[in-house]
Amino acid sequence: MRALRTRLLVALAAVLLAAWGGWFTIQYLDMTARQGGEVDDMLRNIAEQMLQSLPTDIMSAGQQQRFELDGGTTLSGGKFEMLGFQVWELATGRQLLSSRPAPAHTMVPDFVDGFADVIIAGTPWRVFALSDDHALVQVQTGVPQSALRAAQLLWLKASLITALSLLIGIGIAIWLVIHWSLRPVQRVSESLATRTTLDLTPLPERGLPDEFMPLVCAFNQLMGRLDQALQHEREFLGEAAHELRTPLAALLAQAQVLQHAGNRDEAREALDHLIVGIERTSRLAQQLLDSARVDAYGASSRAGNVDLALVVSMVADEFELLAQRDGRLIEVAGEHAPVHGDIDDLGIMVRNLLDNALRHGDSGTRVRLETRLEGVGTMRMATLIVADNGTGIPDGDRERVFERFYRAENGHRRSGVGMGLSLVERVVASHKGHLRCGIGLDGRGFGVEIRLPAAIAG
Repeated sequence: MRALRTRLLVALAAVLLAAWGGWFTIQYLDMTARQGGEVDDMLRNIAEQMLQSLPTDIMSAGQQQRFELDGGTTLSGGKFEMLGFQVWELATGRQLLSSRPAPAHTMVPDFVDGFADVIIAGTPWRVFALSDDHALVQVQTGVPQSALRAAQLLWLKASLITALSLLIGIGIAIWLVIHWSLRPVQRVSESLATRTTLDLTPLPERGLPDEFMPLVCAFNQLMGRLDQALQHEREFLGEAAHELRTPLAALLAQAQVLQHAGNRDEAREALDHLIVGIERTSRLAQQLLDSARVDAYGASSRAGNVDLALVVSMVADEFELLAQRDGRLIEVAGEHAPVHGDIDDLGIMVRNLLDNALRHGDSGTRVRLETRLEGVGTMRMATLIVADNGTGIPDGDRERVFERFYRAENGHRRSGVGMGLSLVERVVASHKGHLRCGIGLDGRGFGVEIRLPAAIAG
């Protein structure tokens, strides 16, 4: 029953059987009622014709010998071959005439005119009695109920055989129509079965039934998104391989320089370069792990109520020593801002925003992190603002910096692998928030404002 064509065939067959069953029941009841009426009419007509055909001196006639049929001839009256009739003299109760199927004794013992259901020799009969105007003779006609049932069974058998033959023919026709209708779907299935693992070209939509078109279109859209995601992953792997290869080669070169340094100053310079390379490689590895986590889980099932101000405070403490070492300042203005989300994802979001602001600023750059709660009731929003007074980002690059692998110009060079702000955008989207960017502090630098739905107080 899992196959669609089997379900359709069974469903249509069930509907046809139900319809035919209802029709057959109605026909059977109607036929039974009409048969009863026809039998009564026949018995009445035979009695009337016989009474009108009898001579008036029938009562003075003797018991003449009956004519006989040829020995090889059999009676064949169809469903009424058992019909019998009798003619009785009412005054004496003497039988004047009788047919062969009729019983030896009277079919209506009380000689009352009209229809009656009687038992004769243990067999139910339907009988009719009719007397002449002078009440001299009475004609009695009757037929066994078994003959009527036999006629009904004969009709029932013929009807069932005819109906079953028609149903089988209709079932075969329906099966062929369903098979023909689903043939385009079968071609789609065969096309999928013969594809290679990463073949995500759209499925053919031509010739498909209208009922399957939305499914195939949605599947093609899904494959398009998968193909785009795979393309991003290929770009990501290529970019990551390049970004990892470069710092690793630089680390090896600086380690070799340090190993063969001729004096203390040369060794310190090589060590400084080595530390910078390690930091860059560590940051890249962290972004790779964060990207994999956000892509895998999105808004995780571990989400709960989180104070955005607490997340900002923890991340700021994490970057404090790094900022002091490079001569940069981190300011935190954290007001209570509860949101419903994953604390790890929110930490990734704040960490990448702060890291981006610090890395793109010169010595003396000031970075401000601010959280606040805005709105009332169900319209409350938790707002996070991260702004700096650094070199900033050109207007044409501000909207594109959140694209994956896009790296904006930082002075005369490109910095980073282009993943940090794209991670921010994905975390905001997974938490059903909104993001916009613009000018930072003091009319310069770069600023990002994030608005997330506030958590409902429990």
